[in-house]
Amino acid sequence: MIVLKWIRSLYKVLSADASPSAIAFATAFGILGGFLPFTTGLAMLLIALILVVRVQASTAIAVWLLASLIRLGAAPLFFEVGWAVLENESLRPFWTWFLNLPVVAWLDLDRYAVLGGAICGLALGAAIFFPMRGLVIAYRRWAHERLSQNRFFRWLMSFWFVRLLRFIFVG
Repeated sequence: MIVLKWIRSLYKVLSADASPSAIAFATAFGILGGFLPFTTGLAMLLIALILVVRVQASTAIAVWLLASLIRLGAAPLFFEVGWAVLENESLRPFWTWFLNLPVVAWLDLDRYAVLGGAICGLALGAAIFFPMRGLVIAYRRWAHERLSQNRFFRWLMSFWFVRLLRFIFVG
């Protein structure tokens, strides 16, 4: 039953009136948030940003949960990335100045896993943004419009059993 709900929610997100950029930003925010430990100030700021900015909150939460599962396996990588960036001797004056700023101090960027997760999340979120946006545009242009205008599809939807299956899978 849970799989049916996921399929239904994925169809609703792809077919909704939200812009493709809003869905892509939600994916990027979800990846960034999922790569961060949940109790950090940066994660709380990201939650507030998701609620304030016009992004698909359901998509951001779903991607956040999936990225949190990835974080469990990639935590040593995040720690190493954070350690390499924070302990770099040439960047030490910058980090000393930056991490002591009034608001930045609350974001917990002085912890290796948080900074490493933020860097990896930003990199992966930025890399996925444009392909996700293109995927949503391609789906809406190709599949959604063609299926809804297709004569065979309209004929098929006239049967009660097919409408029942559509209600179960799509909603």
